[in-house]
Amino acid sequence: MANTFSHVPEGAQERSSASLEVDDPQGVLERIMEEANLHRGSLREQDGYTIPFREGGSVRIRVVPEGDQDGGAGLRFVVSAPTAERRDYIQGKVSELATGELGADEGALAWRSAD
Repeated sequence: MANTFSHVPEGAQERSSASLEVDDPQGVLERIMEEANLHRGSLREQDGYTIPFREGGSVRIRVVPEGDQDGGAGLRFVVSAPTAERRDYIQGKVSELATGELGADEGALAWRSAD
């Protein structure tokens, strides 16, 4: 029987990304994931984690140990959400985490469109 769902187009996704330079990015990521597992769970992937949000959307967090075109060594956050409002909400939660839990300066995450 053919998979009929493969012909259904995915809904539009709002995407954005941000970088945060931190010492010991792997250790910081593990702390973030311990906290996330207490509240909403996470999915372990080969090079990072994805944290889903109940009302739609997710944030993907990965370690960049050597730095890349987006910045130095640290963490990269990529938000994917069904609407701009959900994207903004998730960005706010990640920014709160960065300032509260990680001690980053207010506004340390500069979000940019990933589309």
